[in-house]
Amino acid sequence: MKFSFIKTARHRTFHHTPIYYDEAKEEREARARRIKSELGVEVEADNRSIEDRIRGKMRRKIKGSFDVAHKEKRRSNIRLAFILIGLMVVFYYLLMSSSEWILKYM
Repeated sequence: MKFSFIKTARHRTFHHTPIYYDEAKEEREARARRIKSELGVEVEADNRSIEDRIRGKMRRKIKGSFDVAHKEKRRSNIRLAFILIGLMVVFYYLLMSSSEWILKYM
């Protein structure tokens, strides 16, 4: 008999049945593609143009997000520089005031 105070996670499976699946339609489309490929009709040209348009839109999105990230990184670096300069000024002030205090009481 095995006792355990901590329960281990069980393996979970994922099973998804599509709601709008039409098997007859899939078979018709596959048959139509096969017949068109046998006859030599170009089917892929339409799909290529769609893929090219999608790729173009994705490239523009990626480039746009890269520009935004670049600007945000620059702003962050400038903010960090101002914080460092401010800390250096405060540290200098504390160092000078403590040196006066040390000289005063020594």
